[in-house]
Amino acid sequence: MIVNPLSANIMNAVMCGLMSFGLLMTPQKFMQGGEYQRPWFNNLPKERDNKIYYVGQFMAFLMLGGCVVPTLLSPSSQFLCYQMVTIHIINLVQSLVFLCTDKFKDAKPTTQTGKGQWYFMTVLSSVFCVVTFLACLHHTDDVVDTRDTYLSKTVANSVMLVFSSVFGFLFVFFPQHLLSMFWEPTPVEVETPSQTEEGKTQETQEEVKEFMGFKLLNLTDLERWWSLCIGTTILGLNFGMLLDWNIKQPLYTAGSLTTVSTLTLLNLHQVTMRPYKSISERHVKLSWLPNLLMSGVVIGVLASALLYA
Repeated sequence: MIVNPLSANIMNAVMCGLMSFGLLMTPQKFMQGGEYQRPWFNNLPKERDNKIYYVGQFMAFLMLGGCVVPTLLSPSSQFLCYQMVTIHIINLVQSLVFLCTDKFKDAKPTTQTGKGQWYFMTVLSSVFCVVTFLACLHHTDDVVDTRDTYLSKTVANSVMLVFSSVFGFLFVFFPQHLLSMFWEPTPVEVETPSQTEEGKTQETQEEVKEFMGFKLLNLTDLERWWSLCIGTTILGLNFGMLLDWNIKQPLYTAGSLTTVSTLTLLNLHQVTMRPYKSISERHVKLSWLPNLLMSGVVIGVLASALLYA
């Protein structure tokens, strides 16, 4: 055994735990660089109720349910190494694209300290990737829960793979259309000569294209970056199932239940309390509520596969 999976899993869980806690508790402060103000991104919205900070919290729950909680349940699992090495590789490619190209130029930090953080984290992620990869290089038997449950883990995991992969695919390839189904464009404030003298502004709504009756958002580079991170993380977690080649993997069931449950609570909080603006009643009725219902069904399926009959 070159590297014990226990070591790799603990390293990954600590890193994901620290980042997810920052994103979950204070997403704006985290992206701004906290007390030392070394921002990770440029052109961050000043309004705390901007949807980008909801997206950051969404990512935080993915890291908690996909890595931290499963590590607490089974710290020596090689299956977690398969998932995390996939995510590390994808993350390294994304970071290089972010730093070395202009694909997300409006989101790239402009300060040397901000750029330095990215360089350091890229190197650190490379080390974690190598350690996790070495932890994958030994044979382990399939982990199967033989106790009777109300629903087989084969069915539950298959449902979760399909359900989550659809959203992962949309986040990666069609983020504009996906987010437009849950958010509406924010009116743009413009000034007219007469109003400028009086210190007043006028809100105008530019003519926008529509998709399934929803107005298409003009996504910023920051929104496209976080959407890509979410989508690739979801697909990376699911690709780990392919590497493990064990559809009955109980740890995937438990981790998925944690992820879907926490994200459903986050979405329910968004619908009831509206901490983040730009949601219309039409979005709530046609997108948010149906999504809550679908997530509730998936939660029931996953829970049935973990409850012993």
